[in-house]
Amino acid sequence: MKKNRFLAPLSVAAFFAFSYLNGQNSEKLVKDYYVQNNELLKTDRKAGVLIINEDVSKSMNANIVSVQQTYNGLRVYNAFGKVILRNGKVISEKNDFKTKISVPSFEGSILNTRIPEEMLISNLGLQQISRIEYFPNVYFEKNSSYILSNEVFISDKNSSDVWHVIADATTGEILLKSNLTLSCNFEDKALSPESESQIGQTSDHHISHSTTIDNVSFDASPASYKVFALPTEAPTFGPISLVTNPWDLTASPEGWHSDGTNSYTTTRGNNVYAYSDENNTDLPGYSPAGGAGLIFNFPYAEGRNISPFNYKDTAITNLFYINNKIHDVFYHFGFTESARNFQTNNFGKGGVGNDSVAAEAFDGSGLNNANFMRGYEFIDDGTTYVLAPRMQMYIWNRAQSEEDPILRYQFNSPPDLAARPKVITGSASFGKLLLEGQSVTGDLKIPTPESGCSQPTLGSLTGKIALITSVTCEYSLKVLNAQKAGAVGVIIYRPTVNEAVNMGGGSYGYQVTIPAINMGKQEGLFLASELTGGKTINATLQNDFNGFKHSSLDNAIVIHEYGHGISGRLTGDGYDCLSMSYSTEQMGEGWSDYFGLMLTARPGDTSSMPRGMSTYSKDQPTDGIGLRLAKYSPDFAINNYTYAKTNTVTGEHAIGFIWATMLWDLTWKYVEKYGYNNELLADSNSGNAKAVQVVMDGLKLQACNPTFIDGRNAILQADQIATGGENKCMIWGAFAKRGLGVTASAGNKQNATDQVENFTYPAECAGTLAAINVDSNKSYIVFPNPTYDEFFVGNIDKSTEEATISVYDLSGKLLLTENRKSSSKQAISTKGLNPGLYLVKIVQGAKSQTEKLIVK
Repeated sequence: MKKNRFLAPLSVAAFFAFSYLNGQNSEKLVKDYYVQNNELLKTDRKAGVLIINEDVSKSMNANIVSVQQTYNGLRVYNAFGKVILRNGKVISEKNDFKTKISVPSFEGSILNTRIPEEMLISNLGLQQISRIEYFPNVYFEKNSSYILSNEVFISDKNSSDVWHVIADATTGEILLKSNLTLSCNFEDKALSPESESQIGQTSDHHISHSTTIDNVSFDASPASYKVFALPTEAPTFGPISLVTNPWDLTASPEGWHSDGTNSYTTTRGNNVYAYSDENNTDLPGYSPAGGAGLIFNFPYAEGRNISPFNYKDTAITNLFYINNKIHDVFYHFGFTESARNFQTNNFGKGGVGNDSVAAEAFDGSGLNNANFMRGYEFIDDGTTYVLAPRMQMYIWNRAQSEEDPILRYQFNSPPDLAARPKVITGSASFGKLLLEGQSVTGDLKIPTPESGCSQPTLGSLTGKIALITSVTCEYSLKVLNAQKAGAVGVIIYRPTVNEAVNMGGGSYGYQVTIPAINMGKQEGLFLASELTGGKTINATLQNDFNGFKHSSLDNAIVIHEYGHGISGRLTGDGYDCLSMSYSTEQMGEGWSDYFGLMLTARPGDTSSMPRGMSTYSKDQPTDGIGLRLAKYSPDFAINNYTYAKTNTVTGEHAIGFIWATMLWDLTWKYVEKYGYNNELLADSNSGNAKAVQVVMDGLKLQACNPTFIDGRNAILQADQIATGGENKCMIWGAFAKRGLGVTASAGNKQNATDQVENFTYPAECAGTLAAINVDSNKSYIVFPNPTYDEFFVGNIDKSTEEATISVYDLSGKLLLTENRKSSSKQAISTKGLNPGLYLVKIVQGAKSQTEKLIVK
């Protein structure tokens, strides 16, 4: 039962019962600080703060307290602060509190009002609602006044969307809405010469986990999984292998198949429940069973004539494995229970729990896509609110050619068309996915209007497959209008371009329930001409999935999706502080790409090795560009994107790509300074581990709805808190290189085209950065450094000449020497060397360089 909604100023949420957090001390420290130091709280007796989360950060040796401003005991929407505590003292505080709050006369009678369901359905364009949850009311700023408002989460029954809505508590007017799901919509996004709109769509919603339990009791019993084990990025990057007990008991104390109370022999446990959802029910479907021995060793194959559905067990097992690995790795970088991570049982370590990931393989709501709904953990005045996260993984098209197109349609009559050669077609990431054995058949018909951008007469397309031209409006709107007129399917053709495209969901895709395909000019105009001439054409829409890809085997995409959950949960309130409604500089796609790159880094990787993103799912070679505008590389000849280009690129993915580019550059600066170890958890002092840590800490410290400037400043603050600013100048140098220097400006958060770049760094860093830059221009890199039993020499492949690598002790004695081809990535063993300092000399042609190497 809900408790009294009148929150006393400076009240705190109820999750400080955990003694190790020392919650009572935290509450007192925060109260005392704001009473003594905040003018707003000193002068306005109605003003207060609510502690919404406290996270114990091992890396920063501090407690990070997230607070939200209150007024009249209710939260002020989007008004947050961060208080950093160490050794019983406030060492840092920042806030975005609102001043001069003006509210209408307080009406207690409307505190618990509810918006009529039919009004929500109408305003959100839904057909049915499956779930509604109200948070306590908030004050929302509108035209310099603060309106008492409902905060509500609405799950769409006919799609996977969960809408976060702020609505006027008196009138029901929707003041703000955003979709909790981040859909990566890897479809073609650019506008064509005929102005075809291919805008992305987001979707997902809550899942109630099944309570079916296998009657087996064990405590981290041995288990084995046939998977593409990290750091293997995908099937094209390395062989499948059988791994045993890959969990980390610090992060998963009961292993991966028990939540401490219930034990499972399927792909289910405390951190994730992985299953298939081919029929798009958004409910747990098939999960492979490992038996009492937990042996998930299933056959696997893929190829042009093999359907991914034939090897479901392996794909779901890999999805289970990689979700758990991400959980365990990032646990050590601070994504723990008190940081609102994803677990059923939190084992008394803070947070709320009951929110493990529902990971759906073979999702039936489309193709060429993946998404993640981060849900929420929230406690207010003793009431707990939880929405468990969901990941949806799709299958992906294979590459096609004119000689070997994907078979998505068949003309049944007249006979001359039935024998007509098939053409290349594109798919839709929205609407009905026709599974194997499923199809829709009907006569083709051109609607009125031909563009489908306005509603054809109801019933005019009943039982028909609509043939629609692609001009003027979004693909999904065209299909939705045809659906409303009774169509069973849609073929969209491009009247000026002979290339078919995969169609993104746009603003209306979540309402579409019929299948659609895309084709180019030549075939589309031919069909239109035949129909206009009076011919009746009967066709069938279907899918041949042979050769398609499992995105559940693309570890980079799975990590990317899970990364949305990490960045969303660590920022601000943990559920709505990365919203396009407040900031067009959305970096979420950037953090997700970055996490994917870091967990799939390989032995021997160097800054000179460009990285594509998800080349496997795009059916590209491993050195392809993948899904982004360019490869990730510090080399401007390969990737020249700077902050100013956020003004001209389109969409969250492109903007996030620029942010990830900056983080990638920063990582290699850390590697140059501290060395490299592709096993992130093997050495917390390696440069790449330090880079991941400072990025994670920055997420915890940054403002709600951050800009690039806010993200940069949070990373600088994280370094200052953790090391006293040991890496300050290096961090400034990396960001300034990409235009995020001292006087760079984000402009108005809601304006996507007013960012100003700058390439300067603080004057105090001039000498330091000069030294760093000289060091970074060396011909060769020795890493990891320090090392334990082996090291690599990077950049020898920049020449075709053979390299000689020699190791000397400090007396000048030659201890070992090896000749290497320039293409060699093999490690050099130091197992016979005592701990100490050594000299490594690299000679390649006329170039010679000597580096110090520490062996531990």
